[in-house]
Amino acid sequence: MTRTERLTERNKKVRQLFATLCKNNPKWRIDAVIDDVASNCFLAPRTVEAIISYEGIYSENYQPQQTNQLKMF
Repeated sequence: MTRTERLTERNKKVRQLFATLCKNNPKWRIDAVIDDVASNCFLAPRTVEAIISYEGIYSENYQPQQTNQLKMF
C-alpha cells in the first residue's frame, strides 16, 4: 500500500469517526467532537478540521504542484 493510499484511508476513517460521534452525541459542540477525534487518531484538531472539510491537501482530488526548482537534497 502506498503512502497516498494510506493517507486516503486514514482520512476516510477520520471522517467516519467524526460522523459516528456526531450521530451518537447530538448535543456535543463540533469543537468537542473534533477534539475527541483528534485525540483518538493522534492528530491535531486543525488537521481533523481540514480533513472533514476537504481543505487543501486533504481534498480527494488534490494534485501536488510540480516545481522547476533544482532539488538540493
